[in-house]
Amino acid sequence: MKATAFILMIITIVSKILGFFKGILLAYFFGTGKVADAFNFSLQIPTIIFAFIASGISTGFIPIYKKLEKEEGSLIANRFTSNLGNISIVLGIIFLVFSEIFAGAVTKIYKFTPATYNLAVNFLRITLISIVATSLSTVYRGYLNAKGEFIVPALQVFILNIFIIIAIILGAKINIYLLPIGLCIGTIVQYIPYIPAVKRTDFKWTAKIDLKDENIRRMIYLALPVIFGVSINSIGNLIDQGLATYYLSDGGLSIMYYGSQLSELVNAVVIGAVSTVAYTTLSENAAEGKISKFKNSILSSLNSMNILIYPAIVGLIIYAAPIVNVVFNRGEWKPEATPLTILTLQFYSLGLIGIAFMNIFSKAFFSLRDTRTPTINSLLTLIIDLVLSVMAANIIGLPGLALGTSLGSIIGAGMLIIRLRKKIGKFNGTKEFIIENLKMIVASLIMGAISYYIYNLLVGRIASILSLIIAIVVAVVVYFLLIYIFKVEELENILGGFKNKINNILKK
Repeated sequence: MKATAFILMIITIVSKILGFFKGILLAYFFGTGKVADAFNFSLQIPTIIFAFIASGISTGFIPIYKKLEKEEGSLIANRFTSNLGNISIVLGIIFLVFSEIFAGAVTKIYKFTPATYNLAVNFLRITLISIVATSLSTVYRGYLNAKGEFIVPALQVFILNIFIIIAIILGAKINIYLLPIGLCIGTIVQYIPYIPAVKRTDFKWTAKIDLKDENIRRMIYLALPVIFGVSINSIGNLIDQGLATYYLSDGGLSIMYYGSQLSELVNAVVIGAVSTVAYTTLSENAAEGKISKFKNSILSSLNSMNILIYPAIVGLIIYAAPIVNVVFNRGEWKPEATPLTILTLQFYSLGLIGIAFMNIFSKAFFSLRDTRTPTINSLLTLIIDLVLSVMAANIIGLPGLALGTSLGSIIGAGMLIIRLRKKIGKFNGTKEFIIENLKMIVASLIMGAISYYIYNLLVGRIASILSLIIAIVVAVVVYFLLIYIFKVEELENILGGFKNKINNILKK
C-alpha cells in the first residue's frame, strides 16, 4: 500500500507542479483582476457543486462492489457498475440543465462588480458543460480503485493542467473566452485514459438502466449521508469564497485561490494519495471483520501522511513570504495583494493536519458503513468554521477566513477522533504512534530552523529564487537525515515497500 501511495504522490507532485505553474501564469497575465476572479470562479464552482454527488458515488460504490465481487462474482459486480454508470450519465445531464439555468443565481452569492459578474456567469456556463463527463468518470474511478488501479485516475489532473496552461496562454494572447473553453475541453479529455484502463479489466458494458436494482438502493443508502456531508463542505466553500468578495470585492476570490495553492498541493499529493489507497484497504478489512488490522491501517495511514505533512507545514509557514514574492509578484500582479496572499497561505497551511486526520477517520467510518457520524461531524465543523472565519476576518481581514477554516478543520478532526474511538475501541500502539509523530515534529522544527538560517545567509548575496531553492534542498536533506537518525519507523516502511515494488516489477 505504501509503495503505491508513494508512486501516486510522485504523479500528483508532477501534476500539481503543473497546476502551480498554471497559477503563476494566471497571476502573471491577469493578476487579481476581473478575468482572474471570473476564471477562478468558473474553475472552482463546478467542482464544488458536483463534489457532493461525486463523493457520494465513489464512497458508496467501493464497499458495495467489494461485497458483490466476493459473494456473487465479478460478472454481477460489473453489471452493477455498468448500471450505475448509465444512471450517472442521466443524472449528469439533468444536473447540467439545472446548473445552466441557475448559473446567474449562484454567481450572485458573490459580491462581484457588475463587469466581473457578467464575465463570471459566461465563464461558468461554458465550464459546466463538462459535468456529464465528470459524473460518468466518477463511477469508473471508483471501479478502477476497487480493482487496485490508482495510477491511471491520478494521471487525469496532469492532463487537465496541460489544457488549462494552454488555455491561459491563448486566452491572454487571443481571446479571454479561450480560458473557460480550454478548461471545459481539458476536463472532458482528462478521462480518456479511463477507457483502456477499464477495458484491461475485461469489464463488459451493458446498455441498461435498472433503478430497481437492490444494490443501487444500498449504495444510495450509504451515499446519501455522504452527499449531505460533502454538500455541507461544498456550501462552506461557497460561503468562504463569497465572504472573500465581501471583504475585498475585486481580487478577494483570487487572493484566496492563490493563497491556497501550495497547501492544496500538499493536500492532493500527500493526503489525497494516501487516503485513496487507504480506503480500499480499510474497506477490505472492515468487510472481513478484521478490526485489529483495521485499526492498524488507520494509524499506518496517518503516519504515512504525517511524515510529509509536518515538514510541509513548517516549510510553508517559514517560506510563505519569499514563495509568494518569487512566484506571483510579477506581470499584472498588484503589490498590495502580496501581504494578504502570504498570510492566507500561512493560515491555510495550519489546517493541513486537521484535514489529514479528518480524511482518514472519515474513510474509516465509511468503510464501516457508518456515513451518519462523519456527516453530523461535517455539519458541526461547518458551523464552527463559519463562526471562527467571520470572527477572525473581522479582526485581521481577508486572511482571517483561511485561519477560521484551518481552526475549524482541526477541531472537527478532534471531534471525529473521539467518535471513532467510541465506535471501535482503543487503538493498539497509540503510545508508539505518538512517539513516532513527536520525532517527526522535532525533526521538522530543526529542519525549519537550519534551512531558514541558510536562507538568511544567502538572500541578498545571490538571486532570491536561487536562495529559496538552495534553502528548500537543504531542508529536504536535513529532514530525511534527521528522521533516519531518529529511527522513524515509517521511513523504513516506505523505503522497504518501494524496494519490494521495484523487485516485483523486475521479476515480471
